[in-house]
Amino acid sequence: MAYRKQGRRIEISLAGHTEYGDVRAVARGMDLDSYLELMGYTEGPEVTSKSGIVRQLERFADALISWNIEEEDGTPTPATRAEFFALDESLALALATDWIERLGGKVDGPLESSSPDGGPSPEASIPMEPLSSSPLPTAVPA
Repeated sequence: MAYRKQGRRIEISLAGHTEYGDVRAVARGMDLDSYLELMGYTEGPEVTSKSGIVRQLERFADALISWNIEEEDGTPTPATRAEFFALDESLALALATDWIERLGGKVDGPLESSSPDGGPSPEASIPMEPLSSSPLPTAVPA
């Protein structure tokens, strides 16, 4: 059976953040071409004078699907571009940063216990002193 392409959804969590630890959101992933352009590795189809961070914030706002943010009165705040740009700048940056890190492969917590540890690095066991004080032979065998 072949792999069926589907849009990736990225779960964003600010768990561990001192101020926003319970904020969660879901946003769309992106294709490789869009990711490389977003990160500044390639030039995108539209050349703009906007800085990289502004483009990244705009792309996150467009990718946003849902979040658990509420208004002061407890009503849900819609997960829209306008509401994202109306957030406190620290919260907006924290959400967008986590999204970008997860696009690049960030995962929560340590690797599973079944993940191989890789063993010791070989350079630690390679002797660095000369093996012999005798000069190497210079004669060519016949």
